Amino acid sequence: MVQLLVAAAESSLSQDVLGRFGICTSETLTNLVLHAKNCAPDAKIQITLRDTENAVFLEVFDPEGAAPFDLRKYATDLSEIDVMAEGGRGLGLIMACADHVAYGRVDGKYRLELTFSK
Repeated sequence: MVQLLVAAAESSLSQDVLGRFGICTSETLTNLVLHAKNCAPDAKIQITLRDTENAVFLEVFDPEGAAPFDLRKYATDLSEIDVMAEGGRGLGLIMACADHVAYGRVDGKYRLELTFSK
């Protein structure tokens, strides 16, 4: 899925921004699959990619039954993470790599929206 989304955004974003987009996409989907609480193993994840004149927006909706999780509340600044730690960077990477991060209810579902400026 990450490769498909990166390929879809490739013509709209510079290589630098596309790299950040790929990191965020990978971290977002990995965290959702591994850590979504109270979610059925076969729950579907809705993903939307919107391309506008000024930005590309990646929207990832929590699967039905998942507990709400606003990563902005839990992300650790990358400078505070032990360089030898094996994990704990994902949420910080998303916050550092996306130009804007929003989370909240949209149409009755919780949505994470990541913005990447052109």
